[in-house]
Amino acid sequence: MRAASALLTIAIAACAPGPTWVEPHHVGTVTLGLSNVHVLVGEHPVLVDTGSPGELDDLEAGLRKLGIALGDVTCAVVTHVHADHAGNARGLQLRGIKIIAGSGDLMRAINGDHGTLYPTSFFARFILKPLIPHEFAAFWPDIRVRDRYDLHACGVDAEVIAMPGHTAGSLVVLADGGKLAFVGDLFRGGALAGYVHRSEPKEHFYQDDLAAAHERIHELIARGVERFVLGHGGPSQRADVIRVFGQ
Repeated sequence: MRAASALLTIAIAACAPGPTWVEPHHVGTVTLGLSNVHVLVGEHPVLVDTGSPGELDDLEAGLRKLGIALGDVTCAVVTHVHADHAGNARGLQLRGIKIIAGSGDLMRAINGDHGTLYPTSFFARFILKPLIPHEFAAFWPDIRVRDRYDLHACGVDAEVIAMPGHTAGSLVVLADGGKLAFVGDLFRGGALAGYVHRSEPKEHFYQDDLAAAHERIHELIARGVERFVLGHGGPSQRADVIRVFGQ
């Protein structure tokens, strides 16, 4: 099974774009084997998500291509504790970076196992699920968010808000006066893990609470979010998200 997972990662990585800057210009993306890691730049850089287990060196190299040294990063927000997003959280902690995660995902974090995945499609249940890693280095988040957290303390003009749905502890990062949202896996973009038609919104493969995840999407639309930065594929524009998920 590990061999199959490794082959999947290699195949997907071959299609992945290199590290990129996206609008607005203070947001960069490093696309790793199974997910995106984003960087929000201010007085200090802040990461959104950490990649899959074993990808810390790739993450550091990708940040370097964006002109960002990992040693300058102060905080990393884990949008939800699944292995492909929280896989390097402990490694970043050991580099002196504060890890911010949702209180609702605390048990997953300290157990180093994201537990049961609830598929939303046949493909997710029978083909993709066996290939996804579920174990990662356990960690105790430095900051555990129940409601919201102001990222000014980390050096950027942004805030973290709790938005349970994809997981019980899912977080969203709001920046640019609330017009820009880093939404983790509330939904995904594109096909083939987000490497084809990247900006097209699609239902994510797994949702702990599908109805709640849709409610969170509608809440973000109601807040006036214009651009959705995703854990897989993306970014997606407001009009496309409304077309797919409603308002």
